[in-house]
Amino acid sequence: MTDTTTPLPAIGERCWRDRITPENGATVLNLATEFSDTDPLVELAYDEGGSGWWPLSTLLFEQS
Repeated sequence: MTDTTTPLPAIGERCWRDRITPENGATVLNLATEFSDTDPLVELAYDEGGSGWWPLSTLLFEQS
């Protein structure tokens, strides 16, 4: 079960990997909620190429 205070992102949603460098953009490819009750892993496609998995709590999403 995931933490209900942090909404899960949608596939295709945009995010950033840090607060300092806004150029570190990425797009959500996949979610892995089965490995952590409170901090699911998010697979990202990086704007500069490649991909990787990040804990949800480390990512910044646009406020809608």
